[in-house]
Amino acid sequence: MIFFTHYRNDSRQVFRDPVMRILIIAPLLMIGLFKIIFIFLPPILISKLSFDITQYYQYILSGIVVMISGMMGIVTGFLMIDERDGNISELISVTPLGQSGYLINRLSFAAFPAFIYSIAAPLILDLGTVPILNIFIISILSSIYSAIIGLLIYSGADNKVKALTYAKGLNSFALFAFSDLFLLRWLTVISWAFPPYWITMLVKNPQSVFIILIASVVHLLWFLFLIFRYLKSR
Repeated sequence: MIFFTHYRNDSRQVFRDPVMRILIIAPLLMIGLFKIIFIFLPPILISKLSFDITQYYQYILSGIVVMISGMMGIVTGFLMIDERDGNISELISVTPLGQSGYLINRLSFAAFPAFIYSIAAPLILDLGTVPILNIFIISILSSIYSAIIGLLIYSGADNKVKALTYAKGLNSFALFAFSDLFLLRWLTVISWAFPPYWITMLVKNPQSVFIILIASVVHLLWFLFLIFRYLKSR
């Protein structure tokens, strides 16, 4: 019950802030916009430029999922910074919720919509065949990645102004989802260390258990390192 009370309060806090209010609904608007674009754009590109954009659908889908995670991660980071500035996180940590409960509550608040949006994106956009099981796995990893972004923003920024600048820099991680397109071996090797690359690999190789395992390990290593770093700083 206490978690739901905090979720309700968090929702009010998010919708009072104009930036977070936009971020929390932006993925839904983005999915709708891309759906309209991909109804009309492919035939135009084929007829006018003889360019088949469908061969890049997997990269586009993974890029959308990564952007969803990034936006939800920014919400997480902003909430945690707000509460740090107001010493709210310290007060909550001595309540029955506790420090661990606070962290679970805070990270899951934006991770849940990241999960839902990441399921909705491939189903609504229909940019190729992605098995339901893989959509579920990708959505779980998207939730974890949103927590990763949130923790990176929280640990790297002193206030929300710096957090916004920091978030823009972290969004460059999304480029790793497209690294294979550059046909540069060194860039691909570097990309192995970053979660967005493995989202693309999951979309492109839905039957590969090895890819699923590696993607999960990379996400969890980032997540656990940042959790440890957060707890150590308290």
